[in-house]
Amino acid sequence: MGEHVRLDNRVMALKMLFDNLGKLTPSSAIAGELGVTRQGISKMVGILRDEGIPISSVPHKGYVLEGPPGEDRFSPSWAEMLLWDCPLGHPILHFERIESTQNPVKDLAQKGHPEGVTAVADRQTMGRGRRDRRWESPEGGLYASVLLRPPILPGHVQMVNLACAMAMGDAIEARCGIKVDIKWPNDLLVGGRKLCGMLSEGAVEADRVHHIVAGIGVNIKGSPTIQDSPQDVTSIAEEGGTLVARHDLLAFFLRSLKHHIGILCEDRKAFINSYRGRCSTLGRRIVVSSDSGTLEGVAEDVEDEGSLLIRTSTGLLRFSAGDVRHVRPIKGGEGE
Repeated sequence: MGEHVRLDNRVMALKMLFDNLGKLTPSSAIAGELGVTRQGISKMVGILRDEGIPISSVPHKGYVLEGPPGEDRFSPSWAEMLLWDCPLGHPILHFERIESTQNPVKDLAQKGHPEGVTAVADRQTMGRGRRDRRWESPEGGLYASVLLRPPILPGHVQMVNLACAMAMGDAIEARCGIKVDIKWPNDLLVGGRKLCGMLSEGAVEADRVHHIVAGIGVNIKGSPTIQDSPQDVTSIAEEGGTLVARHDLLAFFLRSLKHHIGILCEDRKAFINSYRGRCSTLGRRIVVSSDSGTLEGVAEDVEDEGSLLIRTSTGLLRFSAGDVRHVRPIKGGEGE
């Protein structure tokens, strides 16, 4: 992924205010840096205020950023500002209500939009998981999709799911103070209950990956209803974690995702070894449900392309997709 990031003037103005937090930033400095009029600055500040960002004005002098937006409001401009030097998260499209954040990003991907565009919704009415399982996504969670165009082979697409799991695990542990387990391939669990789910969809040919749209759903204040799911769910609030603002959590996730995909592209063995060390499925007796049926066995390894190896009564089997349920670890510990 390229490092050059082109920001909207509104986000650049916010970054200037942020770098001078709590102090006066002269209108002349903003106008000179961005090449806009004072009237243009006033319009941009109005948009930022509408997003809940507290900016005060000093007549004929300039503006003062008083602090971050409130935790209950999602500010796309604030998230983009936090990602000022990261190629992911530009632009961020914010919807109060949408069927699924996957839809607008997939549309833009098919039109050739560059990597990084992200959609965020306060609520999804038709969120989807693996095997087209439907999610009822209430307000208070983080629901987002990001467009990726990684330079990887089609056989390595599964690895992007693993990168998303590690990236969101990083974000939740760092910003919310909760230790999460990764259940293969990319569910995040706390005490055996699902905290975050992910879905990746892509356009792939035999010799190239055109794009991948990675969607995430994090339960922050409440737990969603998941159609026909055998998995219990939980939320950051239920687990006593810090209720961080969604724009902060999203920005941390996208930065970490860029990092992990960078490792994937540069050193695939190091990437998969990192994932193996964080995957709580390994060493457990598990039940796997796929289109071909259900079986039970012991999860032995994650292969270099991301497939799960399972030791069953009939031998060693390989799964590239499927629903996994943890039964119990092989040595010690409690089952899930």
